[in-house]
Amino acid sequence: MELHLAQFNLARLNHPIGHPATAGFEALIDETNRHAEASPGFVWRHGIDARDVDDAPYDDKLITVNASVWKSLEDLRAFAYRGFHRDVYRRRGEWFNDSAAVMWWIAAGTVPTMQECLARMAFFDEFGSTPYAFVTGQRPPQLVVRRHDFEDPVVRPLLDRLDHELISQTPAGGTNFITIAPEHVDGSNGAFFIAWVDDRPLACGAWRRIDDVAGRPDTAEVKRMWADPDARGMKLGAAVLATLQVGAREQGITELRLETGEYLTAAVGLYRRFGFSQCEPWGEYVGAEHSYTMSKPLGPITTR
Repeated sequence: MELHLAQFNLARLNHPIGHPATAGFEALIDETNRHAEASPGFVWRHGIDARDVDDAPYDDKLITVNASVWKSLEDLRAFAYRGFHRDVYRRRGEWFNDSAAVMWWIAAGTVPTMQECLARMAFFDEFGSTPYAFVTGQRPPQLVVRRHDFEDPVVRPLLDRLDHELISQTPAGGTNFITIAPEHVDGSNGAFFIAWVDDRPLACGAWRRIDDVAGRPDTAEVKRMWADPDARGMKLGAAVLATLQVGAREQGITELRLETGEYLTAAVGLYRRFGFSQCEPWGEYVGAEHSYTMSKPLGPITTR
């Protein structure tokens, strides 16, 4: 699989766009973009810039953002730390008082949405540098979380391992709810994702619409979450869950629910870290022994 490098960075202005103290920065925006687009290895950049105040993705309108895609880490570094951009970067203290940046790998031919960029930054803020969102100077394993058809041959072996783990850990009287069908994760009904690390499938997860059984519109359930035990230090389960949330949000989902076992303390802890809290069971989970149901509202990522 050919990979490209996506990057997202933000910086907080000392003064708003239009202020005399920011004029020098404003004057350099278009030329900086031209140099980026003419640089070797440049693939794509998001059109929003600091002057698009009304379209700013964060509540704080002094935060400027930039997103782009490059053929390699070396191409991005060459642009960022040499030539024209290097000279602009050295002057950042004149205009900005804070900044942050993250990078991640994507399949060649794809570009990140702004919601994905915000999610990667939020992931970095929560978990630090990981293969899902890392910083300059680091070379973690190449992680890509990709959507797959449920009937893709790579899916079944992952689910078999998940089922084996669940069955072996379930206490007496417990029930495993492992049913999921291709139509549950097709089109806008849901999606199935696999985390690939250096071309190895090491984690998975899905979301599916459950409007009818939930009794409210735009509700989805997280299903079939699993990460290889030998790779869990890389936060792959968290990476898959973050990706699921972006995908569900972009399909208009406003509430996510899930069911897990009360005895699966690591899983419950991860979900709580993502903002899930215990809720009343629904549908097939009502009355299930050792079952633990959770939910969270799924609004846009707008704060920093």
